[in-house]
Formats: sequence, C-alpha cells, structure tokens
Amino acid sequence: MSWLRKFHTPLSSNALIKLSSEIVGRIATFALALYIARALGETTFGLFNYGLALAFVLSQLADLGLQLLMTREVAIHGHQAQRAVATAFRVKLWLSLLVVLLLLWLTASRPGSVRLSFISLGLALLAQTYLEFAVYIFRGQQRLLAEAALLTTARLLTALLAGLVVWRGGSLPGITLSYLAATLLMAGWAVWLIGREGWLRAPAGVSLIRLPLAGPLVRQALPLGIAVFLSIGYTRLAIFMLENQLGESAVASYSAAQRLVEPTQIIPAALLAAVFPALSGALHHDRPRALRLGIHSSLLLALLGSGLALSFWFGAPWIISLLYGSSYVAAVPVLQYLGLSVLPAYVNYSLTHILLARGQQALTSLFVALMLLLHFSISWQLIPSRGPAGTAISVTLAELVLFACCALTLLLTRPGQPQPSPAARP
Repeated sequence: MSWLRKFHTPLSSNALIKLSSEIVGRIATFALALYIARALGETTFGLFNYGLALAFVLSQLADLGLQLLMTREVAIHGHQAQRAVATAFRVKLWLSLLVVLLLLWLTASRPGSVRLSFISLGLALLAQTYLEFAVYIFRGQQRLLAEAALLTTARLLTALLAGLVVWRGGSLPGITLSYLAATLLMAGWAVWLIGREGWLRAPAGVSLIRLPLAGPLVRQALPLGIAVFLSIGYTRLAIFMLENQLGESAVASYSAAQRLVEPTQIIPAALLAAVFPALSGALHHDRPRALRLGIHSSLLLALLGSGLALSFWFGAPWIISLLYGSSYVAAVPVLQYLGLSVLPAYVNYSLTHILLARGQQALTSLFVALMLLLHFSISWQLIPSRGPAGTAISVTLAELVLFACCALTLLLTRPGQPQPSPAARP
C-alpha cells in the first residue's frame, strides 16, 4: 500500500518511538495488574480497580483539556505560547485543590484502610496529570523521545515498587502508597524539566492568586476538558455500575478483560502523538497535507483495529484461561465484546483529534455526552441479564454512535481556523 509511505520520516520516527515506549510501559503495568489479581484475589482486585476508576475520573478535573490545548498552542506558536503554558499551569494548581476536596468527600464513608488506598490512588493519578502536562509540552515541540523516556520510566518505577510490595506480602494500602511515591517522584522531575526551559515562568501580571489571563484560556479549554472528562467517565462508568449492582466480583471480571483491551490504545495514541502536532500546524499552512495526514492515519487505524477485533473475538477463551485462570471465566464474553469495540474506537481516536485540530472541540463534548448517556442507558438494561458482558456490548454500540457523529461532522462542515489563546499572544 503506497499510501502507507506518505508519512514523512520524522512522523514515522516519532510514532515508532512513542509506540515502543508505550509497549514497554503497558507491559509493566499489565504485569503488575495480573500479579495483583492472582496474589490478592477477586475482592481486593475489584477494590483496586474501583479505586483506580474513581481516581482516574476525579484527576481529570485538574486537566480541563489544558494538556491537549497546550500541545496545539506549542505546535503552532512555539515559544510564543510560553504565556499560555505558564497561565495554564497556575489554573491547574487551583483545579487540583478541587480534586483533593472531592476525593476526601467521596471516600469519607469507606473503612479506614480502603479510604487510605483510594486517597493514595487519587493523589497518585492527580500527580500523573502534572507529569502528562509536562510531556505534552514536549509533544507540542515534537520531542517524543523526551516524552517517551519520562512516561516509560514512570510506569516501570511504579510497577517495580508496587510489585515489591505485593511480593513482600503487602496489602492494598501498601500497594497504593507505592503508586503515589513513584508518581510524585516522576511528576516532580518532569515539571522541573519544563520549568528549567522557562515554560512556567510567570508572565507579567500573573500570580498564583490573580490570574487575569486565565479566563480566556479556560473558555477555550473548557469544551475540550468537558469532552475529556466525559470520555474518562464513559470508560469507567461500567465499573461504577457493576460495583453498585453486582459487587466486586463483577468489577474484577470486567476489569480483567478491560486491562487486555485498554493497552491496545497505545497504537492510536502513538500514531496520533506524532501526527497531531503536524496536523495542527498543517491546517494553518498546508491544508492539502493536513487532509492527507487525516485520511491516512484513519485508514491505517481502521486496518489495525480490524485485526485486533478479530483476534479478541476468537481468542478470548484461551487468553483469559491462560492469563487469569478458570475463576475469571465470566471475563470471556466481556473480552469478546470489548474487543469488537476496538475497530470503531481506533478510527474515533483519529477523527476526534482531527476535530480538535480543526478547532471544533466543542462538538466533541456534545458527542461524548451522547455516548455517555447511551452507555448508561444500555448498561442499565443489560447488566441484570448479561452481567459484565452487558456493559461491554454497550461500549461497542456507543463507539459506533461516536463514529457516525464524527464522520458526518467532518463531511458536512468546513474546518475552522483554531485561534491562539489570548494568553499565547505576545
């Protein structure tokens, strides 16, 4: 296929760097989850995944779409976006306070050790958003080697520390505290690196207390932040509903399958990490190239997603038995249906990034809200009769709806001209 060679060499190299690092990091993360599942049993594994889901959703409130917006601003304006980055970081500090307060409130009714575990996971994933904020600045500069090194080191360090705790017979609080320690260390390092390069230097008139440039920045980031937050909620909704209706064992079955499917997102993530900055810049300077990049990346992801969907559907019984054992047999149909969702999800990854590059992030919020509502409605109906597999079916249907919405939008609307945030203007 000659169109596969259309990507410029820097894009191919960046995508390969990102994919390689993600594979290493995700293997370490999955190995840790598998170790916890086998060593601590279904109930503890279910609690662990519920705590991660809660922490993941809450921590996104500290992002508010700022990470991707800063990637776009840096890709377009280079170091002229420094004012936007510095202001965004200070907004993020205030948002983090909200996350901490919500975390304390939502875990107040839990037993002491469980609450400690959930709070540790919440603070760890909050710290991770600072790590991601830093590496997304590198991504905007197309310095994916720096991004890959930081993220991979963080995952390896987390897996090593938490694995040692499990090996030494540690309980859930010990595991989650090790998560927190590793993530804090890497987040601090990453923030120090971008601070050393001058990205966090406060612009004139901007302080931690007074943020005169924050309003316009937040107005641009908010639609994207809503979309990201709803998307995270969408991916974790099944866990909350299963825990409420069926208990920790159902959460464990669903999580066992989800932890096999979710790591495959490294493929579109790696490709779009390389393509998105180039696509954003091309929409300003070379729109025919932007069109080629969008089409080629979508077709490539559709091809890869098809192969993975077929592999999961036919290989699910063997994969679950080999990795988790016979006690997780309920995860087999979950893996089959979640595997089917890979095909539309891969293409959607490309289409939503194209919408963002076109300055149409407000529409993504609407589309993801529709997905979330559909996912909730279908899961509510199917969980009593189909158990964890019912939520997996609803994921596939919701991804198909998102694909239809994005495709129609791209076909029927003209791209806008993404405007730089006021904070980015000299």
